[in-house]
Amino acid sequence: MKTTKGKFQHILTSIKALQMKPLDFVLVIILMIASFTPFLLLGGKQTISHQAQLRVNRQVIKTFDLTKNQTYTSQDGDGDINKIEVRDGRIAIVYANCGDQICVTKGFINKTGQTIVCLPHKLVIEVIHSGNDDDNGNRIIDY
Repeated sequence: MKTTKGKFQHILTSIKALQMKPLDFVLVIILMIASFTPFLLLGGKQTISHQAQLRVNRQVIKTFDLTKNQTYTSQDGDGDINKIEVRDGRIAIVYANCGDQICVTKGFINKTGQTIVCLPHKLVIEVIHSGNDDDNGNRIIDY
């Protein structure tokens, strides 16, 4: 049976065997830089849009003009209710009778590709590219 000192020596020997060599350090730095390359090449910018689309069960229910303040209540036959508000160029779900309330806590959105999802009600609000934006139709998905 090994003593505590023997176990400690074994651990120290294992750690010394795993020490990084100079080229390992260079390789780690190169990999870290490479991990950010897609973000740098693809941009990562989101532009403000003026349209949003409401879908329930993958069916487009309504397209909102975000330049006009309005409220809309989505209600289906099962009693699922979502109150949607457009205010100051942004859209949000301000009330839902679902249990988790994640869609309500998401808050207001207005950038192309951003979404609000109410999974219990199978409802999605997505800010879509409006023709007068200068983002060339690029979409950035935000979950």
